[in-house]
Amino acid sequence: MAKILVISERWWPEGSGGELATYLIVKGLAEEGFEVTVMHGSKKAWRIPGVRLVYEPLLGPRSKHLLWLNSMRLARKERFTGLVRSSDTVYIPRISYPLIEAAKRLGRRVVVHIHAYQPVSYSSAVPAPFEEWRGRIEQFQHSHEFQG
Repeated sequence: MAKILVISERWWPEGSGGELATYLIVKGLAEEGFEVTVMHGSKKAWRIPGVRLVYEPLLGPRSKHLLWLNSMRLARKERFTGLVRSSDTVYIPRISYPLIEAAKRLGRRVVVHIHAYQPVSYSSAVPAPFEEWRGRIEQFQHSHEFQG
């Protein structure tokens, strides 16, 4: 069966809905016979039978800027490249985006699950229901566009 490497800064029970969804997805994959390894930055981590958990302190920072810098550092470490090389697919369910390119350079398929809307909104705040906020969001975007 295929080998999947999950790279998630947070691992359940840390986090909220996105982390719970990732936990349940990984649990389902393991139950279907996939070999799953999770590299995470959470000091507390719920285990799933048959899933290998690898704690990685470089994934621990909650500041997006520091996390991205750490992700670039991690991309050069053997502990990361070794896990990627031994996997068929890399699944990134949060915002360790610098690791996408690193995994692609090593010839692996990469799945990015956009739980937090980070590529859509830097703060990941997308008010719901969006339709009621659309005018305000567009007005905010236009008032903050680069003037130059």
